[in-house]
Amino acid sequence: MTDPILTELATGSLIYIAVCAFLSAIFHSVSGYAGGLLLAICLAPVIGIKATVPVLAMSLLISHTSRAWAFRRGFQWPIYRDVMLTGLPGIVIGASVYSVLPIHWVAVVLGVFLLSSAPLRRLMQKMNVAVGRKALMAAGAPFGLLSGAAIGAGMILAPFFLAAGLAGEALLGTMAAVAFTVNVLKTLVFSGFSVLNADLALLGAAVGLCAVPGNLVGRWIITQTPIRVHIALVETVVALGGIYFLWTAAKGFGLLD
Repeated sequence: MTDPILTELATGSLIYIAVCAFLSAIFHSVSGYAGGLLLAICLAPVIGIKATVPVLAMSLLISHTSRAWAFRRGFQWPIYRDVMLTGLPGIVIGASVYSVLPIHWVAVVLGVFLLSSAPLRRLMQKMNVAVGRKALMAAGAPFGLLSGAAIGAGMILAPFFLAAGLAGEALLGTMAAVAFTVNVLKTLVFSGFSVLNADLALLGAAVGLCAVPGNLVGRWIITQTPIRVHIALVETVVALGGIYFLWTAAKGFGLLD
């Protein structure tokens, strides 16, 4: 049975989703990560928590295709290869676990990950380690598991990529290629578990197409805005999103009755 989510969405909700997709794509293209987190926070109240990750997987598949093309000159194959060697199995496992989780536990997973992402990123930035193949492969395993089950796990990779010498288009191009691979696998897994049906896939494709112009705008402004401003903004929004998901989970478990 097909989820009637598209027919239930009002025109205002569809416009809201399109605007969120466009703006989050701009942010993602400038910062290199966390655009999916922002979009998830915006979509969850409208389409529901359980539908958010599979819809995002489809939409980000399209969005990251255009982003990878826009920053293709910066793509670094050796770093991509090392992360994906250990990341690929984790993505499949994480997406499979997500597909069978009850909705309230999905909210818990998303909420805990969002609230812990900023402290985790800062902690990893303080780690004074030489980042080579072994470090990248070690980072790929937890990244794969978390990216399969949640959104925005690219924040885990950011400190490793920066320590490996990636910056500017090299960072953005490599991150875009990694994210594209993640969402290809997640889309396949979600389809196999019937979490991503035709209706949700169509919505995800529409969201992804709305994000494409945002990617181009983001590429244009990348050299004009300090990255620190974006990091501070995303950490604030991500924390609020984590609180929202945990509040929703608490209501679902009857803890706020």
